[in-house]
Amino acid sequence: MREPSMVYDPQVLTQWYRPVEHELAEGLRARYREACAAITAVLTGELSLSRAAGMHHLCRKRLRSMVTLAPEIAPDGQAYGYRVCVPWGTYQRRPLGESATQMPRLAGAHAMTRLLGAQPSIRKWVDDFDHPLPPGRPPKVFLRLHKQIVAELRRRDLADHYPLNQPDEGRRALLRFLRSRRMQVTGGDWDAEVPEVTRLQDIFRSTPFTRTELDGHRIDIEAVLAVALPNGGVAKAEITSMWLLVEVEVTSRAIVGWTLRVGRAYNNLDVAACLAVSLRPWERRTLTIPGLEYAPGAGLPSGLLGALSGWRSRSVAMDNAKAHLAADLEQGITRARGGMLVFGRAHEPRSRPIVEQLFSRLERGALRDVPGGFEPATRLGEKKIRISNFAPGDHPIQLHLFEELLEVIIANYNATPHPALGELTPLQFLQMQQRRAFDFAPDSGRDDAAAMSSVLIPLVVHGNRARGVMPHVNYAYVRYRSTELDSKWEMIGQRVLARVDRHDLRTIVLMRSVTAPMCVVRAAAPWNRTLHDETTRKLVMQWSKLRRDFSIAGADCAVKAYVDFLRAQATSSSQAVDQLARMEQLHAGKPPTGQNPVLPQAPRVPPGGWISLDDD
Repeated sequence: MREPSMVYDPQVLTQWYRPVEHELAEGLRARYREACAAITAVLTGELSLSRAAGMHHLCRKRLRSMVTLAPEIAPDGQAYGYRVCVPWGTYQRRPLGESATQMPRLAGAHAMTRLLGAQPSIRKWVDDFDHPLPPGRPPKVFLRLHKQIVAELRRRDLADHYPLNQPDEGRRALLRFLRSRRMQVTGGDWDAEVPEVTRLQDIFRSTPFTRTELDGHRIDIEAVLAVALPNGGVAKAEITSMWLLVEVEVTSRAIVGWTLRVGRAYNNLDVAACLAVSLRPWERRTLTIPGLEYAPGAGLPSGLLGALSGWRSRSVAMDNAKAHLAADLEQGITRARGGMLVFGRAHEPRSRPIVEQLFSRLERGALRDVPGGFEPATRLGEKKIRISNFAPGDHPIQLHLFEELLEVIIANYNATPHPALGELTPLQFLQMQQRRAFDFAPDSGRDDAAAMSSVLIPLVVHGNRARGVMPHVNYAYVRYRSTELDSKWEMIGQRVLARVDRHDLRTIVLMRSVTAPMCVVRAAAPWNRTLHDETTRKLVMQWSKLRRDFSIAGADCAVKAYVDFLRAQATSSSQAVDQLARMEQLHAGKPPTGQNPVLPQAPRVPPGGWISLDDD
């Protein structure tokens, strides 16, 4: 349905104020002309609001706001006119004008402000009200004020106006108005002497490794994977998306950790892997791609800062994605990494500007030149622009080799002069910093990196002596046993703690207490042969439950059977293509091996027993 709007004569529109086009920035002129044409077509009745928005590539809500605001009178006494067509101009808050002195008919924005402007006596009562308004149920003194205001409005025969036409007669609106106004009012002279701290950055000094920012970015590449079919031959299938997770230091712009994941989204285990990279001392890879080399001085700060190679940030800024708020990730950070987690809203790049700007530099500088690289559309009705000169189907991607390319790109970025650092490289800037007291730089980087994927969870010991079911524990759909549990029937039904390495679920360490290990239990077949992480096991069990044509029952190795099934489904399922690419990345492009794991040695109990400080 066409929205009703007043139709103006074209001669009237020519008398409205119109900004001079050449005074605008060159990049905004095309958008300004489109907006002017759209608003003229709507106000003269040539086009409807929806058709004008689609024809001129504008947001329909923005065009509707422009059409509503253009005929109104601005503070200078003239109509707003074509000033609303200047980009971002329509999002400014509209002034109240003369309507602030008229009684409002209906509830809406600034209705309480207009009420107080139209009734000076009521405004004086509200201004003189200085009683406390704690959270929760309002006090009786506030109810008496509201009753007094209602009585005054009824005396003036304003029952059909706001707020008497509301179910609560404006009681909640008045309470909300008083509380919000008090939050905006500052105190006496001492407020001017001690400025109010409103940002976390104001608490700490702006020094290196005070803050890092972490986020995930969907890489602008249409990647194609070459899949070897079970019956021979090769099929090419498109990968849904690839995610690049990066942790960047704010002051130096240095990348301290990164990881690559394939699929529609990433999880908290991928975030933990990214954080673990900044803890583990960096070492150069043995490059296999011809012509690919590290630049002089390239690398990550964890491998090139000498005595400060274990330098860690005191806070990590992330958005409020589910993968960032997971309890398992929080447990690994508090146990192994330390520091504060600062969560902000998603899709607000201003709260994490450094990492967002970094993604733009990586995309424009390197990633979009990879076969299949493109620049996404930025306006309505536009299409993405292909940047790479190579078709993705002619150059199928290999994830382990693409990961090697990313390693060199990121390491070379840290050795590239940055304009924000006075043409110094990020690593040069960090190397020029002097060591300060209380620097957060522990020397347990390797152990802490391994512990980032470790969680401590409670498990129940199951078994049945009468039926001959040996004591065991269950975790993530799999049974775990050990010869050291076979004779401990008294533990059946008890709850024990278990230390789980989420990157290798073939074995689990049962604990006597938080710090004292008891024994190592091993996963039952077919999960005891190939190295696999928590994500892989969950995906295998999802396929096993949802698909009748796939089962790991009777298989020698669950991971190998899973990969064979993915190859068979790759021609008809995009989800299978993503998971197959992920498995090739984890196993460096080789089929998973079915070798038995080397079990960790069972902990030896000292002659005097275990020494524990848990109860102290």
